[in-house]
Amino acid sequence: MPDRQEPTSARLGEPLVAFTAAISVAASLYWAGRSVGFIQQIMHGVIACMFLLGPQIAARLSGRPFDDRAAGISLQPIAPGVRVLGLALVVTWPAFVVGFFLFYGVFCPNLSVVRALVPICSTWRGLAGMHLHLPEGFMVLTLSQILVVAVPEEVFFRGYLMSRFEDRFPSRRPLWGAAVGWPLLLTSLLFALGHFLVDLQPARLAVFFPALAFGWMRSRSGSVAPGAVFHALCNVLSEVLHESFF
Repeated sequence: MPDRQEPTSARLGEPLVAFTAAISVAASLYWAGRSVGFIQQIMHGVIACMFLLGPQIAARLSGRPFDDRAAGISLQPIAPGVRVLGLALVVTWPAFVVGFFLFYGVFCPNLSVVRALVPICSTWRGLAGMHLHLPEGFMVLTLSQILVVAVPEEVFFRGYLMSRFEDRFPSRRPLWGAAVGWPLLLTSLLFALGHFLVDLQPARLAVFFPALAFGWMRSRSGSVAPGAVFHALCNVLSEVLHESFF
């Protein structure tokens, strides 16, 4: 635990600086990769390593200890994690699929503002044009989503940032067996803002909502692992739906 006499600015400054630095690097790589093929090829790996190593680097530079296990960066406890993962899938996936068809089937064709913000709307095939199949290289895609996307992002956002915010604003409000509060909201806002700032696509701000679920899973299970698996599976489901209906 941090020293109770430690200034608030010190407790909040480290994670906010770490977030700013990480997103700045990610955005620089993204835009550079649009014109330099080599950077585009290594971009995702570099960002993944940055998110995985960033917590310890930030802690060392600030002189504030960071305990991986206390932050939930562990597979343990396994049983609660499996239960939380199963609950999240049962509750959210039907709603996600229904929302997918409502958004692209109802809002995309009828609202010009939505079509302007989400260019992919113009390629929507609808149910009549469905060609359900898995994306090419499905197994590689799945492993990549787990190891290169979900795990690094969950370690950095739900493991590191959320734990640092808990030091300053301890969560006390119970929600379905988990303590939630400002750390969950702040981390989710930064998660959405970070996605937007990398490629400046307004639709990326929508990740605020799944981030709330990832953070709740971290609090409920005591580990980032179920949220990481859920995060990856949601991305894979999204890929399958987009491949099948666009």
